[in-house]
Amino acid sequence: MTAGFGLEKLGLLTARHPKATLLFFALTLPIFLFFAARLEFSSDIREIFRSQSEGFAVLEDVGKQYPASGRDVLLVVDGNNIFEPKALSALRFLHLDLGLIPDVDFVLSIFSARYPPDENGNAESLFPAEITAGTDVEALRKKVETHPLVADKLLSEDAKRALIVVALKPEDRGVEDLESLIDEINETAETVFEGTDLKLRITGLSALRVEIIGALVRDQGRFALAGLIVCLGLCWFFFRRWAYVAMAGAPAAIAVIWLAGSMAIVGQEVNVLTNIIPVLVIVLVFSDALHLLFGVRRNIAAGQELGEAIDTAVLEVGPACVLTSVTTTLALLSLTLVPHEFISRFGLTAALGTAIAYCATIALVPAMSAIFLARTPRKRPAGQGEYWFGRATMSISGSVARMISSAPYAVAGTGVVVTVVAGLLYAQNTPRYSYQENLPEGNAAFAAIEDIDAYLGGSNSLHLLIRWPGAHELHSPETLKVIRAAHDALKAEPQFQSVSSMRDVEEWMAGGTGSRSDVFNFLEKANSPLSRRLTSKEFNSALLTAQFPAMDSSQLIPILNELEGRLDTLRSENPGVKFDVTGLTPLSATSSTEMIGKLNQSLAMAIGVIIILIGFALRSFRYGLVSIAPNLLPIAAGGTFLYLNRHGLQFTTVVAFTVAFGIAVDSTIHVLNRYRLERERTPNIDEAVQSTLMAVGPVLMVATIILISGVGITIISELPMVQLYGQISSVVLVTAFLGAMVFLPALLTVTDKWFAAEQPAPAPAKAPAPAKRTASAKRPAQAKRTAARKNRRRTEPVAKRKQAS
Repeated sequence: MTAGFGLEKLGLLTARHPKATLLFFALTLPIFLFFAARLEFSSDIREIFRSQSEGFAVLEDVGKQYPASGRDVLLVVDGNNIFEPKALSALRFLHLDLGLIPDVDFVLSIFSARYPPDENGNAESLFPAEITAGTDVEALRKKVETHPLVADKLLSEDAKRALIVVALKPEDRGVEDLESLIDEINETAETVFEGTDLKLRITGLSALRVEIIGALVRDQGRFALAGLIVCLGLCWFFFRRWAYVAMAGAPAAIAVIWLAGSMAIVGQEVNVLTNIIPVLVIVLVFSDALHLLFGVRRNIAAGQELGEAIDTAVLEVGPACVLTSVTTTLALLSLTLVPHEFISRFGLTAALGTAIAYCATIALVPAMSAIFLARTPRKRPAGQGEYWFGRATMSISGSVARMISSAPYAVAGTGVVVTVVAGLLYAQNTPRYSYQENLPEGNAAFAAIEDIDAYLGGSNSLHLLIRWPGAHELHSPETLKVIRAAHDALKAEPQFQSVSSMRDVEEWMAGGTGSRSDVFNFLEKANSPLSRRLTSKEFNSALLTAQFPAMDSSQLIPILNELEGRLDTLRSENPGVKFDVTGLTPLSATSSTEMIGKLNQSLAMAIGVIIILIGFALRSFRYGLVSIAPNLLPIAAGGTFLYLNRHGLQFTTVVAFTVAFGIAVDSTIHVLNRYRLERERTPNIDEAVQSTLMAVGPVLMVATIILISGVGITIISELPMVQLYGQISSVVLVTAFLGAMVFLPALLTVTDKWFAAEQPAPAPAKAPAPAKRTASAKRPAQAKRTAARKNRRRTEPVAKRKQAS
């Protein structure tokens, strides 16, 4: 059995039946195109942290009991002075017009502020019926700024920014519906604000869903198109023949279409992670295709016929391609061990993409070679008349081989030291994550979030869900007592800039002639939508919300721990009452830390399994051990990049490590596979290393340039986490190339020389026994022909034998 477990022989089959192969792909392609056109996109940030954990279950309970809590569209209005009569009038009209939109449940703004109710339960508006030039706006401003339902929530301290909350009706909406709603809000504001200096920016999770979907769609188009253009351009640059460009580009394009169709068939949506899989598939196809095409071209230059050249390339390079696909697939499948559906489904989808990439490459490249190269002239011997880039890569490979031969211990020792130091820096990284890193930057929605963080209490929300036993009477003084204590527990945290709860309504009512104990009755009679956000009689619960500015998980988790300590006191004082902290931001902080730990474990397991598989496939336990340090070096280098740039460990970066490691180990496998073949041909270690690097080095350089160019395209994404993925992957791939090209050959030289020195010297040869009469002696002519063949084989030039092999 070969190192490729015999799977590379599919290429031999397609090379013998090229027309049937192309017909098969031509017939199946429209089917996958049909499904690919129906591929859907996901923009729900909560899906990133979906799991079977109790924290996510509480978040879903909040969505069920308070369905409007995550559907708000937030409008940030800014101007030179909002408390100017003309601006106030425009804002009031906007408040009223927004309430008339069919999908809007209610609108909350500074115009929602009212005086406390009188003895008859009437609560008059804080603003007069008409706002004119004679209105005392300064006195009005002071009343609004001290109102408990407005202060620190709906108006900035300098009165230059106001927040309008547009609560949508509790029903599911598609992205197209949300986009139409946002367009209607923009048109309404544009009409109302005409003639004023007021400007509107829209944000909130509903608006951000539209932005994320837009970014994903644009990324998909850019990545696929730019990836193909860059890789095809580089192929033409390296080969200078369009036939080779087509043989590398067609499998990549077909593999991407097959992947998109397969994702649609199995119901996998495109999200911020699966968005990068098409680029992954493109670079995997180009990498394997280059190794096969370089092998075919090298064999043709050596004088082989086309069919023999293709078969030789498939048999020599194919096993390494199989092994690289298997190791990449194993690395990706390790992600399925993470107990988060978002990560595990990405691992499965990416593993499917890797399998599709291999099948498309091993099937199409030999078949297309048999057709496209049928009229290829038999050219010069390898190395003569080579394009300047080819000569440069050969020269670099030779220089590296000579450096390793002259100082193998120094090179290997340097590699070990660099790996250890980089590994120590990797270990210094701490988990750090903010859900806002999933949001597209450089647009009005993101700018609005920054304004809310700076001036309007913060864009991040923490919910405290209080649940009483079924026998408890929710509308009672005991309920208000518990809510007051919980409200104080939240207010004790300085980072929580505003807290909203039934306590605010209670304080507001205390300013009038009504009783605090009448707060539930008042809200029920007034049919106030506010009550549906603060308490749920059906579920016997109350919801408190704290707003705070953006912070990453390393800053938020200590705050959450301190809050849990204060809530433990409330739990002990109120047995039977449940106090649960939830919300997208707290959940993302705790879940991402757990997720990063699981991802590190799965990455470590993947590295171990892949190294064992390398040793097993190459029939050498020593090769598996030697490959450990060169395979760890890229991961350690990526961690060093994170440490020096103060990114910290995020689940995106660990996923990038896993994916990039699966790709980077390919270079190691190709070097080990070629070195094993060379060692079978020569006992000279230095000669084997030189032959290996001269054969594989140029291909590794070209493949690495294409890989980095392809993966590096993700840096142009609008989504920060995708940008970081591209940066990390590029660092890992560059380091992997250096490890495979320099570090690994040096380790092979050192270990093989060490093992050769440890082996005992061979015993002196004994005198040959007298020859017996053989069949050859009986048939002198046959013996003469046999001797002649043996003599020709001994005298055949070594270089020619190498080229032919």
